[in-house]
Amino acid sequence: MATEEKDELRSELSLGNLVELLDPIASKIHYTQFPTIQNYDYKKTWQRAKDKLNGDHKRLIKKHRERLVEQIKKWDGPLNRLFFHKTSTLEKLFYPFTLFNIFFIGFIMGRFPQYFHVYYTVLFCILIPIRFYTYYKTNNHYFLADLCYFVNILCLAYIWVFPRNQTLFLSCFALTFGSLSFAVITWRNSLVIHSIDKTTSCFIHIIPPCSIFVIYRAISPEYRAERFPGAVILDPRNSISLKTNIINTSLYYLIWQVLYHYFITLRKSSKIQAGQRETSFHYLTTHQYKDFWAVKLPTPWPIVIYTLSQYLYQLSTMLLCNIWIKYDEIWSQFFLLAIFLCAAHNGATYYIDYYGKSLENEVTKLKVEVEELQEELDMAQSGSDI
Repeated sequence: MATEEKDELRSELSLGNLVELLDPIASKIHYTQFPTIQNYDYKKTWQRAKDKLNGDHKRLIKKHRERLVEQIKKWDGPLNRLFFHKTSTLEKLFYPFTLFNIFFIGFIMGRFPQYFHVYYTVLFCILIPIRFYTYYKTNNHYFLADLCYFVNILCLAYIWVFPRNQTLFLSCFALTFGSLSFAVITWRNSLVIHSIDKTTSCFIHIIPPCSIFVIYRAISPEYRAERFPGAVILDPRNSISLKTNIINTSLYYLIWQVLYHYFITLRKSSKIQAGQRETSFHYLTTHQYKDFWAVKLPTPWPIVIYTLSQYLYQLSTMLLCNIWIKYDEIWSQFFLLAIFLCAAHNGATYYIDYYGKSLENEVTKLKVEVEELQEELDMAQSGSDI
């Protein structure tokens, strides 16, 4: 009997009755009593809610993915014709676009340097999606995981996300004035004005160091302190440590190498070995350096040697950055000018060699045809004389 009275008292003091007491209009609302804590299975309820959420989430993702695929297929036809079939039309359009950008980049650097990082971002958002599409269609999109693209992402991260991070700024300075700039010489980047592929390669190697230079040297000290505090270095000759900068930059380099080897070298090795995809390492070891002694070593020594060589190359190019960042800006200006002129020289060489040889081959072919016609004419004339 005492037990029944306690149960009745407990039910009267339940949470539902308490809420009903506090809320004057609670009697007009349908009330459902919650189960007691002792009998409530939270794990099963949580799992059911989780399964339902996962199911809804998967269906939503699948629905959006199907829509995205439909849109991509819709645009794939026109883009494919433009980039792979109507190349002459594209080249005619891209030629004045490149000339305009060469002029406009110089104009912004000189007249409105505070907006140069914005223009760099706009060009990046235009050219890189085009490169992704063209490389994806030709099975070369693994090249987009190379260091130069990673450094561009670091620069954009500093500009738009972490402008106060001085360590990131110094690492961007070292990588852009180091590996990216010297890649123009090493990989013979060519400023071929009508070619969207070659011009984009020049863009991703030359414009990032120009952006970092403008942030560090060209904009006003007041705007730099407000917009890019990480680039404010009061006494660069004494406050910047080469050793510390090498360590910090090496950490970013290590992050890229780990991500690259995990997602590309290891997880996509079957496609690379089958020739379905191309990477820088696979291209070099099967073309330019296929007879090099290190390539003939057993796995994984070729990739280990290649990785270490890349790192030593990055360190060697970074050592000169002390000059560009610590001393007068005239040295960094001359350096950027030299890199641009190198790309322009490579472009001129391409035009002369490629089109010059093409013209020479056409002339030689025409000469052979004329000689053959002359021989046929002589034979016909000699036959008529007989």
